[in-house]
Amino acid sequence: MTIELRPACSDDYVFALELYIEAIRPLASAWIEWIETDQEAEFASLWRPTDTRIITLDGQEIGWVEFRRTGDEVFLKQLYIAHSHQRRGIGSRAMRLLLEKQREAAKSMALFVLKNNPSYRFYEHHGFKVVHETHSTFVMRRELIRAA
Repeated sequence: MTIELRPACSDDYVFALELYIEAIRPLASAWIEWIETDQEAEFASLWRPTDTRIITLDGQEIGWVEFRRTGDEVFLKQLYIAHSHQRRGIGSRAMRLLLEKQREAAKSMALFVLKNNPSYRFYEHHGFKVVHETHSTFVMRRELIRAA
């Protein structure tokens, strides 16, 4: 089982959008009125292939991650694994790859997670701690320890 993070390209847009909607619609609907066309337009305005990696399992596209470095911190904007591939350690392996690749470039990694998202426990497992919260999200952060 080989997990890789390959650079995204414009051809990955439909895959990323479909996975985003599959994952977020049930969660976001608890906080907002989900209007498909509005959400698709919002996604289109925020899609950044240059900040995105497609997660592959033995060459098959099964997820994606978007992150951006800002100063000494990496902001993890999105991380999605197809439902059919969840709870098999793939997300953990992708997270470890991302953390390892960013270790030399940043001091910490931060993210937002919806309060009703079960992924909250996933991030806790990977060392993230809540540092702030809003009515609907937790802001989480972890230090990146550089190899000696």
